[in-house]
Amino acid sequence: MNWKLIVKDKANQPEKGTYTDWKEQIAEECFFQCIYCSINEAQFGGIDHYHIEHYKPKSIERFKALENDICNLFYSCPICNRFKSNDWPNDADDLDIICYPDPSEYNYSELFEVSSDDYKVNGKYVSTRYMTERLYLNRPQLLYERRETVLQQRAENVTKAIEALQEMVDTQELLKESNKGVIELLKTTQKRNNIRPYKLAEIRK
Repeated sequence: MNWKLIVKDKANQPEKGTYTDWKEQIAEECFFQCIYCSINEAQFGGIDHYHIEHYKPKSIERFKALENDICNLFYSCPICNRFKSNDWPNDADDLDIICYPDPSEYNYSELFEVSSDDYKVNGKYVSTRYMTERLYLNRPQLLYERRETVLQQRAENVTKAIEALQEMVDTQELLKESNKGVIELLKTTQKRNNIRPYKLAEIRK
């Protein structure tokens, strides 16, 4: 899975508005993907289908002051966001207790491992094993997405090999033509996650 450390800086706190106004900024900070399952927004139809995640739930009294704190605001797919809801079993002081590790302090790629056999996620710690169950991180869609990611990487390697072969046999036009369509298809598929269907401002006109 393509988790990334989310860099949060109090200096980036917007001067006006509330968290609902800052969705584009938060989406960009989180690489346009869910902080929990790492699914890109493109797989859910774009930014309008994604949620602002209050890492420390705003419905819990002691976290109310963080409702519009940019350092507590992240980007989440609707499924993970609903599974987590206002769940907060413990503060994230120790990876070996039931909790949610802070995605701005930990790169989740280092807290989970993905099986190469069945593409299932396994948490390396008590906290991430809890997250795997609570957020249903082995749901069918995610297994498919992980498998597709692996196959895309293989396709990229094949593409490079074909291109290298073409350079070696540049006089064989038949081989070049037969491989051209395959190469273009693979390159197009690899670009999918980098294409945003639309920006929030475009649907709020």
